[in-house]
Amino acid sequence: MLNLNSPDDNRNSLQDPVSLNVGGEIYTTTLDTLTRCRDSMLGAMFTGQIPVLRDNKGNVFIDRDGKVFRYILNYLRSSSLDLPDGFSELTLLRREADFFQIRPLLEEIRRYEASVPLSLRGGPLGAMIIVNVDSKVCHLML
Repeated sequence: MLNLNSPDDNRNSLQDPVSLNVGGEIYTTTLDTLTRCRDSMLGAMFTGQIPVLRDNKGNVFIDRDGKVFRYILNYLRSSSLDLPDGFSELTLLRREADFFQIRPLLEEIRRYEASVPLSLRGGPLGAMIIVNVDSKVCHLML
């Protein structure tokens, strides 16, 4: 990895389009999209407040979950949280949104969590109660 700390490197490296290597997944987008939430970590990275790293192919490297980053990038593009039916990585997405400090996305995730069944939020699917009644064990599934 190369650390782009010199002003010349940062100026030349942060031009549209921007190619990102996020955990091995390659994404291409614009500086406008990446800086949409200026107070986020991505906003800081792509306005020069935080130095960026590059992989050996010249992509900006971010050591985070590459597959879930897709939803973060799409949120920045559209200001809408669009998840597929049955999306099961909500906990990971929330963690990544928190890492990148994208507050509006975190709010959208909270609203989404409140609207989906518990089974898709990573919570228990049900509960089992075992009752001992007069030396007989009964199993009740809730």
